[in-house]
Amino acid sequence: MMTIQEVKTIQISDFLADKGYEPINKKGYKWWYLSPLHTEQTASFKVDLNKNLWYDFGLGKGGNIIDLAMTLFHTQNISEVLHRMDHSIIIPTSPVKLVSSSETTPFKDIEVKELAHPALLNYLLSRGIDSVMTKSQCLEIHYKSCGKNYFAIGFRNDAGGYELRNPYFKGCIAPKAITTIINHEAKCHVFEGFIDYLSYLTLYGKCDAVVLNSIVNIPHALFVLNGYSDIYCYLDNDKAGQMGTQQIVTALGDRCTDAAKEYDGYKDLNEYLMSKLT
Repeated sequence: MMTIQEVKTIQISDFLADKGYEPINKKGYKWWYLSPLHTEQTASFKVDLNKNLWYDFGLGKGGNIIDLAMTLFHTQNISEVLHRMDHSIIIPTSPVKLVSSSETTPFKDIEVKELAHPALLNYLLSRGIDSVMTKSQCLEIHYKSCGKNYFAIGFRNDAGGYELRNPYFKGCIAPKAITTIINHEAKCHVFEGFIDYLSYLTLYGKCDAVVLNSIVNIPHALFVLNGYSDIYCYLDNDKAGQMGTQQIVTALGDRCTDAAKEYDGYKDLNEYLMSKLT
């Protein structure tokens, strides 16, 4: 069973998303919801993502995630809260430091083009990834940030955002979401990020896939995965990856296989691919 400290590492926003509550308004690190604790027409429930605290202005009360779980589950029994959280599909993660909207450095002058820049193709080759194949999966994104021009490999997600990667930067042009790749096969492969997905294509060829683009997106992937008879999880060989695989197995049952055992001893599928090239 989870400990109190482990529960406190869960982001309140992820806990609410698991329960079906999405923010009505996002103001930097302050997200506003219709209260999950009472009926209302105007969002009065605030979550501070930096502090991982909540406050319900309609009720005049707030606190941490355990306080919220106790109120939402209608119990003062901490053991019951820990038990119910342990059986949820939420993954404890390290707190993510966000900044207010006035402090953000948004991407500007975004230009999307065919992947062709030699620096990006050479970066993929250094990771053991077939660059010709990658051109059918990724794009080249040019953008401006803080007045400077940058470019990166772009991998589109289902919400129209892009995961960005170059040798010096890893980020995302919002909105952030999963990416689904459908080739009408009975099996589906799950990857944490698109570098591992491209590594699989290099090793084994095309497949149906869900690229999470963040392990916290697992709840949003379950509906897609539920349509497959066989699910193979190629998540990282670390605690977060193992927990993510377990959450998928718990939700979808024995249709799921922990494929990370295929690259046991390596951090992820890409590290395994690179080892085969040396």
